[in-house]
Amino acid sequence: MPSLDIPGQFLRHAVLDTVVPHASNIDLEAALAKALEGGADDLTSALSLIPQRSLLFFDEFCTARIVLRLSDCSQTSLKHHLPNLEVKLDIFAIDPAEAVSENPTPTRDLIFSGVVSGQEEPLVVVNEFEGETGSGNHVYVIWSIETFLRRPRIRIQHPSLIFIASASLNPSDSQQQESPNDDYLPPLIPASTNILHPLSTDKALNKIDPFLPASRLLRVVPAQYSEDPIYNVQQQSGHPIRVVPAASARIRYSRLNSFSGRPTTVASLDFEVTPFLNCDVLFDKAELRLSDGKIETLSDDPGLSPPIICRPRDDVTLMYKLTPEYSQDPSPSTTVLVSVLDISLEAVIKVSEDCHPRILMQWRTNIDFSMVLNPTFGGPSQALQRSNRPASLSMAPNQANVSTGGPPPSRSSLRDRASSITDMGVTISFSGPNRVEVGKPFSWEVFIVNRSTSARKFAMIAIPRRKRADPRGHVARPSSSSISSRKEDGVAEAVTDDNIVHAMQKSVAGQEAELVCLSTDMRIGPLLPGTCYSTELKLLPLAVGPLHLEAVRLVDANSNETTDIRDLPDIVAFDRKGVPGAE
Repeated sequence: MPSLDIPGQFLRHAVLDTVVPHASNIDLEAALAKALEGGADDLTSALSLIPQRSLLFFDEFCTARIVLRLSDCSQTSLKHHLPNLEVKLDIFAIDPAEAVSENPTPTRDLIFSGVVSGQEEPLVVVNEFEGETGSGNHVYVIWSIETFLRRPRIRIQHPSLIFIASASLNPSDSQQQESPNDDYLPPLIPASTNILHPLSTDKALNKIDPFLPASRLLRVVPAQYSEDPIYNVQQQSGHPIRVVPAASARIRYSRLNSFSGRPTTVASLDFEVTPFLNCDVLFDKAELRLSDGKIETLSDDPGLSPPIICRPRDDVTLMYKLTPEYSQDPSPSTTVLVSVLDISLEAVIKVSEDCHPRILMQWRTNIDFSMVLNPTFGGPSQALQRSNRPASLSMAPNQANVSTGGPPPSRSSLRDRASSITDMGVTISFSGPNRVEVGKPFSWEVFIVNRSTSARKFAMIAIPRRKRADPRGHVARPSSSSISSRKEDGVAEAVTDDNIVHAMQKSVAGQEAELVCLSTDMRIGPLLPGTCYSTELKLLPLAVGPLHLEAVRLVDANSNETTDIRDLPDIVAFDRKGVPGAE
């Protein structure tokens, strides 16, 4: 048996493959031993005797196994090189029909990439054999890795997944860790050649031994004596496994048409099982989290709340009541509040008695809480007509509170949200932190809703606030030329007085920027009627204290009409010592 203590021999005849077992809690050691006893001579045939998954699902937590077969490997060599082995798994979504019909390399999208944890001990199975040429062994090293099968970013007609594993060996890591700071020349390595050695016999150079190494004149590449090469082994080909979506989900909103001091929205969450399945699905978890507000479940009756057993084509609808929480008293112009809603759904697919894969769907969306419109605002009278008359008027906060009898919302000194309705039929909301650190960029979240009847396209520009000029101007003094005694000679007064010019130049002071906008060019649109758009406005504070922008200018790209938005969130900048919790 050849010695495998040499790193180059460890992966000499290694073979790598992957397997996705059908049973969730399979004993892979016993299954592999049974397949080897059945007469399997190579790794592919041995793994083919193990029941595997024939159908996978998007958004699934899938446990895959990576199997490495080593030939004629001793226990000493395995313990020595296995800690320096890095194993990686990549999962691609492809269309197998493209490889046959159109091109040999089909379009594929990487949906998962992960490295096996070094803290996990692999499973080792040793198979001894005897042949005509002699005896030997095959060592099977098996790793388990948890994967998440997310949906591909490209459209694939008939999607399938392939699992490609790779392993790389770097045995020099242990040697480098032993002496990382050893800068001395290794032993038995010749020094650089002395170019001036022939001059050492010159009698003119009495008692002088000239020395000039060749490395000072020539570019010498040092030999890598202390580092061992890196060996790689990769899975030759993947086995396509069909993948389908097990369920789909969506959420819809309906604003309550009632007079209330707080706008309320009812959300209906639909969970639908696709017709690709022929088994039961246990819908056991549904979580909703609202950033600024509270959520009340309207479907808590027995049989309508998770866990719910669903069949293919079943559609389950869960109802929720979303109510925002104000951080300040809204003004009539501030009629829009935007909150972030996080949705998380989980279900278990009962494929068989021993196969129960779990799927997870998560996404984030923005909720637009608009003030309730006043239905008593009727059509325009014949006596008074306006071209830019609004379609409806929003109720004032004091009117809404009087109708409901509730207390007015509390008002805080700082505002982290601000909303405005422009004459262009667009509602814009700004939200961001009210306490920032000097020199550290932060972002305002901008949420735009097109409430007009036509598609709009905009450009957004942040206008910095400039210091007011000193009202105490220069006091005009009579110039020497204006009181000239030669007035009677018809000499005109000086057009530019040197005293005034000198005073103006002396009073000019540079204006330091306190708040800089890093988003110089922001393009929005085109926005169709009734659609919304979310973006970010990046700012950089450079001074301590309250900071402000003069306005945010919105320019219509079609008509060049401009609107300045001055109702913006408050910003207070602190240095690092003034930030709470900073060291």
